[in-house]
Amino acid sequence: MLYRVIKCEYRDNGNRCVYYLNDRSLVQESRLVPVPFSLRFYDARQCMIYSDAIRQQMKQAVMLYKKQH
Repeated sequence: MLYRVIKCEYRDNGNRCVYYLNDRSLVQESRLVPVPFSLRFYDARQCMIYSDAIRQQMKQAVMLYKKQH
């Protein structure tokens, strides 16, 4: 599936970012945590995603969004 970021919210004075994707899933980024642990991935039911393949695709969508904005 091709993931796209449709909305981004900055919380806690920019320390946390929530990226909403086109399939109603989301990625939470915490800038206070070291880089390998800074992203958390959730599906549309708000359950954590553990599949590395899906997480990699979601991460690519977030990185593309960050590069464009």
